[in-house]
Amino acid sequence: SETDGAILILGASFAGVEVVYQLVRAFDGKPPPLVVVDRQAEHGYLPLVQERLCGVLDPAESRLNTRAFIESVPGARFVQAEVASFDPATKTATLADGTTESGRFVVVALGSGFEAPEGIDGAAQVLGYKGEADFDRAHEALRELLEGADGQPEVVVVGGGISGCELAGELAALSGTRPAGWSVPKVRLVTSAAAVVAGMSARISSKARAALEAQGVSIDVSSRVRRVADGEAHLESGGSTNTVPADLVLWAGGIRPAPVLDQLGLPRTDAGWLAVGPTLQCFAQAQMTEPDIFACGDAVRVRGGDGQWPTMQRAIECIWQAKVVARNLAELHEQPSDYGDGVPPLQPHTLRAEFFYGLSLGARSMVLYRGFGLDMPGINHRFRRWLMRQYFARYAPLPG
Repeated sequence: SETDGAILILGASFAGVEVVYQLVRAFDGKPPPLVVVDRQAEHGYLPLVQERLCGVLDPAESRLNTRAFIESVPGARFVQAEVASFDPATKTATLADGTTESGRFVVVALGSGFEAPEGIDGAAQVLGYKGEADFDRAHEALRELLEGADGQPEVVVVGGGISGCELAGELAALSGTRPAGWSVPKVRLVTSAAAVVAGMSARISSKARAALEAQGVSIDVSSRVRRVADGEAHLESGGSTNTVPADLVLWAGGIRPAPVLDQLGLPRTDAGWLAVGPTLQCFAQAQMTEPDIFACGDAVRVRGGDGQWPTMQRAIECIWQAKVVARNLAELHEQPSDYGDGVPPLQPHTLRAEFFYGLSLGARSMVLYRGFGLDMPGINHRFRRWLMRQYFARYAPLPG
């Protein structure tokens, strides 16, 4: 209830679980009562999802037991359920089974959708792999296709951003290391952009394309998948249509607002994302009237100052945002619920437009910063695995 200062967190993937971690720190190990709702009790490690999908990294050993960590926090409760809707006036979430959860404070961290758009004829045959249910389906489809296959099955990856390039590279790298009994696929990368990793510099784009093609990946730029059926994909480019073999089509074409965002009654951008102010509050008017609802992670776009901020849409940004949310919640928790003396000033999120990170391209790998990319495959692969181990250690269940 509001009277005990409870915090309701909707979503427990990268952003949500980090909010819990940061709240424990912000309240010196004794946060207010926490209720965390998520449809999954475990979450796969997303930065290496392409390695998990290709069986190079054991999917079972690269999942975080989210429930165990949350339930080890004093006063925390994990609810495995789907969020159906939210009422900002009462700060109450209705779950798919009809039950409700509420709190004085609410943090929305429901992530994003990762499915092929319905505009593709046969979109149901284009498999996404972000959520665990979708991941399991895509992983099983890939295993069935490659295990004991004659020849080289044809796999099409749709999307030429970081995710698509990393997946295409990992599929190509199956020519070297792969699960026992798997065949090596032919890999085709399709992107609607004029270049792969188009958001990067021309130098990085050129190097990424060369690295993929050197490993046998066919690349179609300025092309869109219009239809998928009967082992084929129909590509449209420059007004003409080309049909290519496609035994399996995987969607890496970017994220979009999750459908549940339509049911939350929260401010949105024109594109459908949750609109938050620099303090990551959903109702960030100059005269704050509803200060207790926050949002962070993939689902948000920060607005303020010169307009909508860009976002890297990378896992590290979820961690930075969660820290801001936890600090601001701790500040508000010290105030009476009616804020009789006004809402205190809160800490704004700091936009980090540039950050070191790796682009894994199968047997090749680059470390990126600004417009530069250094070829460091051995170091980058080992470093990314080390980061995964540190991530899991970060959310180890708290001692008794």
